[in-house]
Amino acid sequence: MIFSGVPSGETMDPLRPHDPERIGSYRLRSRLGAGGMGEVFLAASPGGREVVVKVIRPELAGTASARRRFAREIAAAQRVGGFHTAQVVDAAPHAEPPWMVTEYIPGPSLQRLVRDAGPLSPENVRALAAQLAEGLSAIHACGLVHRDLKPGNVIMAGDGARIIDFGVARMEDASVLTESGGVVGTYAFMSPEQVNAGGVGPSSDVFSLGSVLAWAATGHSPFAAATIPAIVLRIVNAEPDLGGIPGDLRGVISACLAKDPAGRPTAPDVLGWLSGSDGAAFVPPPPAPSPPSRTEPSAGGSGTARPTPVPRRRFLLAGLAGVTAVAVPAVVVAVRDSGAEARPRTPAPTPTMTIHEGVLANGHGAVVTDVAFTAKGDVLASGGADGPVLLWNVTTGARIRALEGHAYPLVAMIFSADGRTLTTGAEGVMTWDAATGRRTGTISTAGRSEHPVPIVAMALSPDGKYLATDASGGDAMLWDAATGGRVRTFTGDAGASLAFTPDGRALAGGGGSVRLWDVNTGATIRTFAGIKGRAHSVAVSPDGRILAGSSDTGPALLWDLATGRRIRELSGMGNSSGPMAFSPDSGFLATAPASDATMAGEISLWDVRTGEVARTLTGHSGDVNALAFHPGGKALASAGRDRTVRLWNLA
Repeated sequence: MIFSGVPSGETMDPLRPHDPERIGSYRLRSRLGAGGMGEVFLAASPGGREVVVKVIRPELAGTASARRRFAREIAAAQRVGGFHTAQVVDAAPHAEPPWMVTEYIPGPSLQRLVRDAGPLSPENVRALAAQLAEGLSAIHACGLVHRDLKPGNVIMAGDGARIIDFGVARMEDASVLTESGGVVGTYAFMSPEQVNAGGVGPSSDVFSLGSVLAWAATGHSPFAAATIPAIVLRIVNAEPDLGGIPGDLRGVISACLAKDPAGRPTAPDVLGWLSGSDGAAFVPPPPAPSPPSRTEPSAGGSGTARPTPVPRRRFLLAGLAGVTAVAVPAVVVAVRDSGAEARPRTPAPTPTMTIHEGVLANGHGAVVTDVAFTAKGDVLASGGADGPVLLWNVTTGARIRALEGHAYPLVAMIFSADGRTLTTGAEGVMTWDAATGRRTGTISTAGRSEHPVPIVAMALSPDGKYLATDASGGDAMLWDAATGGRVRTFTGDAGASLAFTPDGRALAGGGGSVRLWDVNTGATIRTFAGIKGRAHSVAVSPDGRILAGSSDTGPALLWDLATGRRIRELSGMGNSSGPMAFSPDSGFLATAPASDATMAGEISLWDVRTGEVARTLTGHSGDVNALAFHPGGKALASAGRDRTVRLWNLA
């Protein structure tokens, strides 16, 4: 056995009542897992051999894009062969639903191994590095780019590591390297060019290899941060955290993580360095130059450098059944069926304005990280990794203007109560005149540092007097929104999310724990128990009665804000919970799973009173990063990794 201490295999769950007994001629035995595209089962062949069956999820089986992607996965796995991956045994890409059968490889995923047993020893990391480099060399020799190398896609077999899941693999010379214009890959292990939706080649897989090896050696990502936008920002701009990795391994991993694709080694280079077959010691290449930038006058007239933006794409919206996605400033999207599941009680507020449907417009060129409505609901703002903040007319779907000035990917934005001012957070805080696009102010979060300190969370008090930020994933800061002066510090791990109570007297934050601070004194009022792992998001109901908290490793929870009593757990969200937003009447909570969850792309509308799902919205082809209810309650905006912003009609 190559790896010491490797468990015998992955955890298996019993079949569920709705699962089929057979797929083709294969009898299903148990569930191995599920992903954004398919469900995976352990099965028996007609001759009694153990095999793995992957089936497209029912809500995706009717879409041509999902079928094409599944057919590509089959072709890619067959092209590479079984020595470095799981051998394809059988496949029916045109069946209803499409399915594929591969050999069963006993052994856990790298993700489970490190989760259960801790980081690998240096010896095992070197063995893993050589085997993954060997596997990538074979993949790239076939003219393929995997594009989603991550710990969950590495099986630790007894004879070495195997790379699996070619669902997003593409030919290296393919003219389109994003799925329906979206960004493919898992955030913490994506390359800078994937984050920026640029051309993706074999060097992108090498960057992911470096991230996977650093994760295996330390148990955390070299670009770890409290929020997805902060992770994206670190991948693009920050040096990796390689502390605790032995010097020889650190040199190889550091070379793989060069920002410039041309500065990275090839997979055969890595294999040669590790095996010594080239007869030469490894010499890291010189540091890659910073990403190209340009200087332009900002909306406020001052020159500000920022990364060259990715060319804008266009979108075309198709109607969704049951629940409609409307007025979407995004890339090319053609969703035939939303898969929306309706329950008897759903949000049905009185309409106050018309939201135009089926609009053709320009959109974002990279991951979209946040959305925000004005109080009137007539303007929607969206921003992400491509730089500018875009303002949209909700009635017509037309783009009003772009606000340019941030050099780092945007993390958060908030309109003032009168809709005249937009506050945005990235490498600092900027305020804008929404009517003219002119930048009206800045707040530096760098403190004594010579370099910008990226924002990871931000909230504006209801009266607009105070701005709360967390610029480091640690203590939260309170600022005078008018002067930019620091008012006080809230001690305790603020983490990835901040939210004021409706009366503005208290501030909720979620990090290592969920807590509530007194705005006037900075003292902790109470902490809220029960959250699993680190909190991802917090939200306070508009009526001020309920606090919601989500976790990267568990379901969302609801607490009584006044007493701290836990009201209920929102089960059925998969293995994690991410962004969330309350409806204006406090009756519903919209949630989406955290990054890389088994239900990625789904949005659930929960009845707060009963704790049951009222509707399920599907349409995003990747993780959902942000949610915001229209002030009238009849629509929900969502922002995703697929570079789309969607408006869902709930009326």
